Amino acid sequence: MTHRLLAVLLLIIGTVAFTPSTACACSCALRPPSELMKGSATVFTGTVTAARRAGGGDPLGPPPPFVFTFRADQIYKGTPSATYEVATNADSAACGVDFTIGSRYLVFASAGKSGLFDTDPGVPLYTSLCSGNVMVRPGTGPLRPRDGIVRDENGQGGARLDKALLTALGTPTRAPAATADPSPVTVTPGTLKDGRSPVGIYTGAAGAGTAALAFVGWRLLRRRPRT
Repeated sequence: MTHRLLAVLLLIIGTVAFTPSTACACSCALRPPSELMKGSATVFTGTVTAARRAGGGDPLGPPPPFVFTFRADQIYKGTPSATYEVATNADSAACGVDFTIGSRYLVFASAGKSGLFDTDPGVPLYTSLCSGNVMVRPGTGPLRPRDGIVRDENGQGGARLDKALLTALGTPTRAPAATADPSPVTVTPGTLKDGRSPVGIYTGAAGAGTAALAFVGWRLLRRRPRT
């Protein structure tokens, strides 16, 4: 009876721990636009033209980060460039941003070693769900109140851009003309950026450990009691 109870407990613990909903979610502290500007190396508006997964990484570890290419139109901070490559984690639970190909964003990007990635993304700029990025209406000019937030990182929308945000952004510099645009990469809705279904995926050492725990419980249940 003791073995059977132990087996049931192991199965329950392993199953709960393996459920994706128990994975750590990204949590961000609210920061005013002035702090978002201060903490960013580069701030710009631009349209997403391409996405790729960074190379390398441990097959049993977290997925490598994604690198998004933006065709910039207005530069609010940093060295003006026609295009920017910005890295972000592959999963939103790790504060990764799922930018949409063909959409325009106000992007707050940091520079240098972030400590967010287990795999080097190979680009100097990175961003996260906590950086303050927002999707804005299509266009190429400086942001205006009526450009409004189409959708922010939490899926919330708004009718007009906040005055405090526009004040913090200040007057932008127009991005230099690009020589050529990279080929776009499409992403299938309802899947992760690498095409996997987000349901039932739990990678890394923690996932392997919980799966092993559930297996031990299953084996104990199969054992016949001694007579």
